[in-house]
Amino acid sequence: MLDILHHAMTICLDGRLYDAPILKDPENAIDLGTGTGLWAIDFADQFPNCNVIGTDISPIQPSWVPPNVRFDIDDYNKEWTYKPDFFDFVHIRWLSTTVKDWPAFYQEAYRCCKPGGYVEHMDTDADIISDDGSLDRKIHALAQWGPMWQAGGKNLGQPCPIGSMIEDGLKEAGFVNIVVKDYKVPVSPWSKDPKMKELGLYLYAALNQDLEGALQFMYGRVMGWTPEEINIYIQHVRKELKDMDIHPYFIFRRVIGQKPLDA
Repeated sequence: MLDILHHAMTICLDGRLYDAPILKDPENAIDLGTGTGLWAIDFADQFPNCNVIGTDISPIQPSWVPPNVRFDIDDYNKEWTYKPDFFDFVHIRWLSTTVKDWPAFYQEAYRCCKPGGYVEHMDTDADIISDDGSLDRKIHALAQWGPMWQAGGKNLGQPCPIGSMIEDGLKEAGFVNIVVKDYKVPVSPWSKDPKMKELGLYLYAALNQDLEGALQFMYGRVMGWTPEEINIYIQHVRKELKDMDIHPYFIFRRVIGQKPLDA
């Protein structure tokens, strides 16, 4: 699922791995919550002279990687172990419901970022919506996806980055030259636009790959749903994902900030 989503986000950025105007030859970069490490590996291939670090609490990364990549088993909810003013680029993607204290998280990003360096955070509040009213919160299971994840994150003390949380958090940490852009990402291939249709196919594949695994923890252990309730919900979600008369999509928000040169 993580690798499929990585490819989908690359499509959003028209084939780019990032949008921040980083140096042509960055020395050090970090990918927080790297997952399978695919973004870090691709970035290291693009910048062979850059020291690239991917962090995660799970050791699921491959061992066959470019020589300028390393993976650290580390928890970004604790104080970061990296030197101040070290990274030219801090990359953050899809950490929704995993960060306990967003202001503290962004403060650590600021501390470890070089003066003049950049942070780029791309994430979602998990809401699935439609523009044409084809998705109804009262009757569609997909429309309950966002509220459930947001409630679950709140129960865990690890909130979704809702609204302007990313932008405000980066500003409060001290980053400047903030740039915000939202991307519409269909969750099924309903769109007639070729790019949007391709995005929808990727999201459809990602969601269908392991719906049970994705929902067992949040809906079951956190929100208290029974296995039967989860299975019924999944059946409705799968049915709605196949219905091309419903036009659901996520909003992914990308926020870029720069650490002041005189910091």
